[in-house]
Amino acid sequence: MPSTTAMGPIGERIRTAIKKSGSSQREIAAQIRIDETKLSKSLKGLRRFTADELLRLATATGVTVSWIMGEESSAVSAAIPRLEGADERLPSADQKLGHRKIIETAWRLFAEQGFESVRIADIAAEAGVSSATVHYYFPTKQELFGAAMNYSVKLAYNRQVAWLSEVTDPAERLTRLLELQSPDGRTAELEWSIWVQMWNKITVDGRYDEAYVESYRRWVATVRSTIEDGQRQGLFRAGDPDSMSLELTSLMDGYGIKVLTRVIDKPAMARGLRDYLRRCIALDGSRADSRWAAESR
Repeated sequence: MPSTTAMGPIGERIRTAIKKSGSSQREIAAQIRIDETKLSKSLKGLRRFTADELLRLATATGVTVSWIMGEESSAVSAAIPRLEGADERLPSADQKLGHRKIIETAWRLFAEQGFESVRIADIAAEAGVSSATVHYYFPTKQELFGAAMNYSVKLAYNRQVAWLSEVTDPAERLTRLLELQSPDGRTAELEWSIWVQMWNKITVDGRYDEAYVESYRRWVATVRSTIEDGQRQGLFRAGDPDSMSLELTSLMDGYGIKVLTRVIDKPAMARGLRDYLRRCIALDGSRADSRWAAESR
């Protein structure tokens, strides 16, 4: 069951995010799929937001979950750049909303149809704007793809903060972290599609993409910090955490591609990862070993 968060300053931050988003409180309630009365009660501290609601709020208003909570999560060691401020140069709420709508539409179309197949005109039509408006914010399709890539990074980061902030056990955190990064569910599959296309573009074009590399470094750093925490608590095997995190994240990449290409199914990926965690991460006889052994049955 996901954790919830107490109110206080969080309510004020959410009100600010809603105001800056250009949407009404009623529209935001509909987007996050809760009754407007429930949203009002949560904002007043009479009801607690669930992790899923915080995640949907962040997505609907264009901020990050960590910004809503007013802190960086100890479970996510390497924070993303302040993507919630990326459109602060835009003077009006309508412009910010339109800017975000273009990015979100492009992200979905690129993920579903592929970068080469999607035209700026297609994105404009889906977003309800003109092609000139899209070009005003993003002069080239490549720049728009970069924004879509950042949007994928933000979605993944928000999930981690929303679901892992109160998880203190390293074995549980590592298990959940791998689940959150797996291509399980429609949104996660679309995120993986964007990642795979980025890998392909770098391979074919032969260019170095600093934004992509930095986002991947943050992901590996989060895994590494969890492994280090487990080693300190006597749950994980001794070893170089850099090598262990690189090996584990590389394994994740390979499994994810095999799931996307239907070589294996998602349960097979989950079993393979649990077996690896037992063989290569858990200290024999530790609480982590017992946990992953039980989950493998």
